[in-house]
Amino acid sequence: MKPQRPVWEMMERGAESAGEACRLFDALEPVDPHEMFGTWKGRELPTGHPMDGWLEKTGWYGKAFHSTEHVDPLLFNNPFGEPFPLHPFPPGLISNLLSGARGAARLRKMEWRGKTSAVMIYDQLPIQDHFRKVNEDVLLGMMGWKGMKRPYFFLLARVYA
Repeated sequence: MKPQRPVWEMMERGAESAGEACRLFDALEPVDPHEMFGTWKGRELPTGHPMDGWLEKTGWYGKAFHSTEHVDPLLFNNPFGEPFPLHPFPPGLISNLLSGARGAARLRKMEWRGKTSAVMIYDQLPIQDHFRKVNEDVLLGMMGWKGMKRPYFFLLARVYA
């Protein structure tokens, strides 16, 4: 199966279910954390998840991967339409500011659903975003946390300066 076409079709119509999105995710190739450095514009992939539409309503822009140790997992648009990082957990933000740490997440490689690929791990929250490569400039993300009944999906497109 050449997965790019189904991804583009799902981007337009959403997925019929989390199962359909999972099958597509499983068919895609892994991505190495170092391939992800840079800023990425995000877009939700509707699957009927209770969180569908929530991030876009809040002005979510995407993510910025500066290094394996410095990830801004949540970028939002400021009033001028420029992305800025917003830490998801205030005590984590305070801790990072006091310690000189930057970002609110890290990148690692992890085996997930039969393939070893990049995963973003939040510093202060039990959330992991797993990634697979649609192509060099588009990633499919699958977010999950312990106890979550079904995954939440999103797409990231590389932003060039």
